[in-house]
Amino acid sequence: MEGEVVMMEMQVGSDASDDPVRRLEEMRDALDQAAIVATTDQRGVITYVNDKFCEISKYSRRELIGQDHRIVNSGHHPKEFMRDLWRTIGQGRVWRGELKNRAKDGSHYWVDTTIVPFMDPAGRPRQYLAIRTDVTQRKSTEATLREQEALAQLGQLAAVVAHEVRNPLAGLRGSLQILESRLPATIRERQIIGPMIQRIDGLSRIVNDILLFANRRPAAPRPVELRQAITEAVWSARSTSPESIPPVNVTAADTMVLADGDMLRSVLLNLVLNACQASRDWPVEVTTSVQGDKCHIEVSDRGPGIPPDLRDRVFDPFFTTKSSGTGLGLPIVKRLVASMGGSIELRPREGGGTVAEVIVPVQPETARCPQAV
Repeated sequence: MEGEVVMMEMQVGSDASDDPVRRLEEMRDALDQAAIVATTDQRGVITYVNDKFCEISKYSRRELIGQDHRIVNSGHHPKEFMRDLWRTIGQGRVWRGELKNRAKDGSHYWVDTTIVPFMDPAGRPRQYLAIRTDVTQRKSTEATLREQEALAQLGQLAAVVAHEVRNPLAGLRGSLQILESRLPATIRERQIIGPMIQRIDGLSRIVNDILLFANRRPAAPRPVELRQAITEAVWSARSTSPESIPPVNVTAADTMVLADGDMLRSVLLNLVLNACQASRDWPVEVTTSVQGDKCHIEVSDRGPGIPPDLRDRVFDPFFTTKSSGTGLGLPIVKRLVASMGGSIELRPREGGGTVAEVIVPVQPETARCPQAV
């Protein structure tokens, strides 16, 4: 009898601690504290999100349930990357990788992702569980470390370039100009001076790029009329290479942004020139929009686009796919945008080409602006 009482007490204790529903609740609570969690049906429609998902995406649970994950798709990853993801989980295999997503306010975040398919008796996926960890800070730190390493080398190079290259180039150019002015126009040798000066100007631009990238001048933010800044950038692009600039269509709102005017115009000029070189005869589109306290500026081309395997490298110093150039144009743009408290992203354009999107703060009192004209 005494043994039966002891057995009954053990069973009662076991029932209290091994209640499967309670254990599942505890596991879910623990997971919710540590990870960003979502479940979808077999079509990819979201059926559950936890608080951390809402927090990082800035969408409410009501806005997410019933949608698919395209709602947070940043456009950073090529279609083949996403097709491989769906092919993997559609075959019942676990997918692991890093995804760059877009929050409701337009900001971007990186998540280390594991997607687990749950199969039905017929061996087909009936549900997917996605477990994510925010790695935005890690990705930012990695990018910063790469940039600092390049800057350490560039700082030494810039000091040599400024003294040993720029000054002699300026003197040589001046001497050639004097020589050209003194030679009669009929002398054949005079014709080679113009191309020589052009070569020197090209070298000077490379030197200036190196010095500009090495210079860490802080931004001086002030209210800047965005449409005027874009107009000036387009005009400068036409003045630089009038014969190679296709039509540039601008749709910009009357928006005041908080930026360093010189830096912003330099950013816009660089992006417009890149887009024009890529598009060739196709028009380049420049559009703006305001979302909350941020202004989004998009420069779109119809060029060949950026290969997926190179998309993460285009902002690395000295990396270029062009036959000429220093590979410092986009790194300079990224540096200038970051110093103004903004961000930049390159993504594929629907139908072919590239979209360069710059996000900068809006001047607070003008955050509500008229529609684009």
